[in-house]
Amino acid sequence: MRSRVHGGQEFIRAALVVLMFVASACASDDGTQPGHSVPGGNAERGRELISQHACASCHVVPGVHDARGHVGPPLDHFDRRTYIAGVMPNNLESLMMWIMNPQRVLPGNAMPNMQLSARDARDIAAYLYTLR
Repeated sequence: MRSRVHGGQEFIRAALVVLMFVASACASDDGTQPGHSVPGGNAERGRELISQHACASCHVVPGVHDARGHVGPPLDHFDRRTYIAGVMPNNLESLMMWIMNPQRVLPGNAMPNMQLSARDARDIAAYLYTLR
């Protein structure tokens, strides 16, 4: 009986070591999830574009003046989300595709095509990924 208990304890210790390793690989030094990288993106310009293109009329967007809309989901903690619109993985390529032409991605959804350029989409993505 004692050898079974000892063997079980060893298994539990090994499992805990593996879990700690996996958890540390997913977190930065301050314990938060790693942020998304947006090469060439200008987050400040993205914040301004969100305001200019009336995204705030449909979304709550932290850091954007009067962004208190309730048609679309709030965009706080966007960097931590797993999916975009519940259908696409939250990565730069998917986000830019969604921002530039949401109707192509998910026809009939409530988000209009704002005719944004790839540069605009990249800058908006850069801002959204600051929302941790």
